[in-house]
Amino acid sequence: MSTRTLAPGRRAPALPLPRSSRLSWALVALGITAGCAQDQNIVKLEGDDVFYQVDAGEVDVLLVVDNSGSMQPYQDLLAENFNQFLTYFIEGNVDYHIGVVTTSMEPPEYFAGSGCTQDDIDAVPFGGHLKGGTWISPATDDGDALFRELVAVGTCGNGYEMGLESAYAALTSPLIDDENEGFIREDAYLSVIFVSDEQDASPWPVDDYVNGFRDVKGQRDRDSFNASALVVADLEDCSTRQVASGAHPGTRYLDVATQTEGVVGNICADDFGVIVEELSLASSRLTDTFYLNEDPDPTSIVVGVDDAIIDCSEGVWTFARVPEGPEGRPAIVFARDQLPPPNSKINVQYNYGGGDPAGFCE
Repeated sequence: MSTRTLAPGRRAPALPLPRSSRLSWALVALGITAGCAQDQNIVKLEGDDVFYQVDAGEVDVLLVVDNSGSMQPYQDLLAENFNQFLTYFIEGNVDYHIGVVTTSMEPPEYFAGSGCTQDDIDAVPFGGHLKGGTWISPATDDGDALFRELVAVGTCGNGYEMGLESAYAALTSPLIDDENEGFIREDAYLSVIFVSDEQDASPWPVDDYVNGFRDVKGQRDRDSFNASALVVADLEDCSTRQVASGAHPGTRYLDVATQTEGVVGNICADDFGVIVEELSLASSRLTDTFYLNEDPDPTSIVVGVDDAIIDCSEGVWTFARVPEGPEGRPAIVFARDQLPPPNSKINVQYNYGGGDPAGFCE
């Protein structure tokens, strides 16, 4: 028989409790009164993790959309999925601002055969300027139609895409005190989403832009910012047509997203629905995943949200290792349509164990 050496001070894992005992103990541990709880043999489980679903309140979202020659189909897909993008803003009762800028920091030059007239080129917004000089909020009439108009930035922009530089210009002086005044709010979270099928050509190192974006919120609120990237993460995911149109890995955008714990999506995908949902979740600040402090015995897990125990058989949550595989972190993952509401308290109790999801909910 194999043995396991425990760390100093740790007790050997207790045997899994019958489900009735687990639920009865959890009712008492979570402060929930139940007449039958007094008649049960209540045993305290070893792990007791507490989480809170964030209340985002205000969130300012800046979409940086590439307006070079190959971007028309991607802009169309983005426009078609606006309602999907609002999913978690609505669920989290988020007070949002959504504005759009392009990647063109320098005026493009007209040349015959480009498909763009001089009038088209003259209509390209200046770098860092919010398109239309406006943004979408919960009070916007027909926000869907306005979003379609804003993300349709065209394909006559400069071929040297400077998404990072454009975003930084939009969020800092002089623009934030002039043309873009009012878009960024002092107490709001800030989320920047880069949408491009090519590499960023901005002049500064990536780390300088990350620090600059964080400084927009000030030293005390540097964590109130994240960036996501809907770009070419792997050229092998793109079709021959997309590669021929100029698709190129956006490694600089990916670096910013990774450093700020944002979302990475594949712009070469045929369906933006899932990607846009991920972007919505990340920007809304709601979360579906709560990481446990220890590996649990999956059969012993008890989950409570506020004053309600939620049994694993209800399908509201599951136990998983994130990312998948033996090296992933143990986590409770809620169904996307069953997220704990803002400001809710999530209790997870469990006995220590091997943390293998295969034994979950048996």
